Amino acid sequence: MLLSLPEDNRLPRGRALHPIRVPGSKSVTNRALLLAALAPGTSRFQGGLEAEDTRWMRRALTDLGLGLQEQDGVWVIEGGRRPRASGPLWLGASGTTLRFLLPWLALKAEGPVRLEGDPRLFERPLGPLLAPLEALGAAWEPDRQGAWLRPAPQLPERLDLTVDARLSSQFLTGLALTAAALPGGGTLRWTEVASPSYLVLTTQWLQRFGCEARLEPGQWNIPGGALGARTLDLPGDWSGAAAFLAAAAATGRSLRLEPLDPADAQGDRAMVAILEAAGCRAQWLDSQALELSGPLARGLDADLTDCPDLGPVLAALAALAPAPSELRGLHTLPLKECDRLDASAELVRWLGGAAEVIGDHTLRVTPGPPPGPRPAFDPRNDHRMAFAAAVGGLRCGGEVRDPHCVAKTFPQFWDVWRGMLGC
Repeated sequence: MLLSLPEDNRLPRGRALHPIRVPGSKSVTNRALLLAALAPGTSRFQGGLEAEDTRWMRRALTDLGLGLQEQDGVWVIEGGRRPRASGPLWLGASGTTLRFLLPWLALKAEGPVRLEGDPRLFERPLGPLLAPLEALGAAWEPDRQGAWLRPAPQLPERLDLTVDARLSSQFLTGLALTAAALPGGGTLRWTEVASPSYLVLTTQWLQRFGCEARLEPGQWNIPGGALGARTLDLPGDWSGAAAFLAAAAATGRSLRLEPLDPADAQGDRAMVAILEAAGCRAQWLDSQALELSGPLARGLDADLTDCPDLGPVLAALAALAPAPSELRGLHTLPLKECDRLDASAELVRWLGGAAEVIGDHTLRVTPGPPPGPRPAFDPRNDHRMAFAAAVGGLRCGGEVRDPHCVAKTFPQFWDVWRGMLGC
């Protein structure tokens, strides 16, 4: 797909970009779907994300015997049943689906469950999540196509676990969601956790389903037996908004985005503060509409420990900034759908800049002159790398291979992107 834009790839400052509506949040949608499956009764959602990752979660829940249907844009979920697989569960490349479902299936499934998906899904870390489940009696039997999961012979009353969460907060989230469905709930402990803001997000959604979970430093207390069905509007996706916010920063134009919630616990809402620190201006027009105006006045200086998924888009924006940038807290990026730290450095160079990777956690970017003709950028089948390439193309043009990889979380991305630019 060509990233070239009108007016010889130069977008004049001062004219507003066309307003956009961001899609629903993947992180919230998959949490809410599983909570609705765990909670007895009928839950109803509006605003859920329609994309590959959430499709695999919905399909898995259906194949596990949960009632799930769509009625005029509303998802209706009949929850509270024990899962029983009618056949293999295909999970695509969705890490949230696999890691959220694993504890529930390992402790409550009626019979063995076959799990399959893209090869990369099973290459990503699972050991720290499997270890406590195997200690409770579950068995994990991997092979070339996926794995068999054989549930524990006895359902525990509650969970009391210490978890190694250095590689992913999703290990803790999956266990916390299942603990909320046990009679005695559970207590989870850790010494270090990746992307801790996602634990805050999970706590927020546990509470919205009636579980008054308490998150403390190094410990999570989850009451059991309190989950109840809910009717909810799911929020827009701060992760999906990131590339569009970067577009306003790169072009010096203003952009209105909605629906977004300023009080949402999604860690990627930090994008606004990062851009404001670099000279952009942001204001809330109402309770769901945000306006951001560029341009960047300086380079980016950000610790992304709480929001590492912003790394690729910010790396691309740093290549267009008026001064060098430093992005820190990126140690989980090599473990994502691709090695996003290496891919982000490659993207910066593709955009004419210099990229220095320091250890496994820091990327320093020095902008350079716009590059000339070059091969298409390969996003490595990673949606966030494709989003980042779109940002870089605002000034540098070029072409991106495999543009359809955005379907993982934002199938309409390119249409919305072109609409924002008035193309």
